[in-house]
Amino acid sequence: MSREKIQVPGKVYEELVALQREIHFTQDHQDTIKKAEDRGYMNASNWIRQNENAYKIGFAWGFEPIADEPQGTLRDVPSRQAPAPKRTISRPTPPPTKKAQKPAGSGGIIAGIKNWLGKYF
Repeated sequence: MSREKIQVPGKVYEELVALQREIHFTQDHQDTIKKAEDRGYMNASNWIRQNENAYKIGFAWGFEPIADEPQGTLRDVPSRQAPAPKRTISRPTPPPTKKAQKPAGSGGIIAGIKNWLGKYF
């Protein structure tokens, strides 16, 4: 038996690499399956469950993606859509309000003092 890395499907490889970064692998494959499922790596957990011996060998020697599948490529990003039109409600302008006019002679404290002085002096 040669020391070659275990070839796995592309999605399984991506999930195994992410799982390896998040946890320390253990030889207990049931524990690793549980941790993979807890983190949402369903492809990796299913592959480990179906290929227990290959997982144990790959744990020691490493994994690599199958050559015919592209790995590590950017996923297609959808093109940016035009922004939705703004939905505004047109409100009628309120009629101008009349400011309450102050009665004549009420111009504040100084005007009151002037009025008082004007009456008595």
